[in-house]
Amino acid sequence: FFHRSSPHKTQMPLLLVPSVALLGLVLQPPSPAARSVRAPRAGRVLLGWGPDPVWSDQSVESISDAGEGLKAITIDAALDGFGKGGQYLQIREPGAEKAGIFAIASAPGASPLEFLIKEQPPSDWSPGTGWLTGASAGAALEMSQAMGSGFLKTDDALEGISTVLLFAVGSGISPIRSVIESGALDGKSVELFYGARTPAMMSYTDKFAAWEELGVSVTPVISQPEGTGWEGCTGYVQDVAREKGIADPKATALLLCGMKGMAVAIKEMAEEAGIPEERVLANF
Repeated sequence: FFHRSSPHKTQMPLLLVPSVALLGLVLQPPSPAARSVRAPRAGRVLLGWGPDPVWSDQSVESISDAGEGLKAITIDAALDGFGKGGQYLQIREPGAEKAGIFAIASAPGASPLEFLIKEQPPSDWSPGTGWLTGASAGAALEMSQAMGSGFLKTDDALEGISTVLLFAVGSGISPIRSVIESGALDGKSVELFYGARTPAMMSYTDKFAAWEELGVSVTPVISQPEGTGWEGCTGYVQDVAREKGIADPKATALLLCGMKGMAVAIKEMAEEAGIPEERVLANF
């Protein structure tokens, strides 16, 4: 999940490439380097491929447990460029050379900004998340503007689509939550397949009822249920969805965020069902 980054450089992410997927973690995939700049929050600088991060000084508003190895973090700040579920931004420790890339969990326009962040130790390739997941309210940080185009990159991305299947694993639920709560899926038949290894590692279970009220059918899936007392679906999200079947492939789109294995399996499932690749949508 991690790729080397050089000092003084922040690199932009790609999803569904051979070795990386966004899970709300720190990512440093290889791509053309983007030079970090500091400018007023309202400013935006473009350099080559993608935007440079425009840093603003912020602080943690709150931090709480959100599942085993996961923290829910809020930042009370206005965010330039945030308009679609599935967007992300960069956060770094003040003065740090490396930044983490994190999906935004809250919907556009919601306040405060919310993030679901996996606890990850530092390495030669990444700053890790411990400095942030171990922080307290009031801790200082530097935050970029919103980046990426989200899941629905064009206004007509769901034109002719009546059914939307959502797939998330672990902290990959973060950008999926954002698109659910954004209202972009209103009027569609929506089903979420959300996987975790154990029930204790599943976040946002307290939001399932509210998502159901928004018209989203929630199917939680546990891959390691032994000894947990879990009585729901088990295995992997793609297998549960495949077993259930896709009633109308011609009018179905898939949105996903998770690890490489899940993404590859879902693409294969979509191909088997006759769903074209352009209707398998990631947030990068």
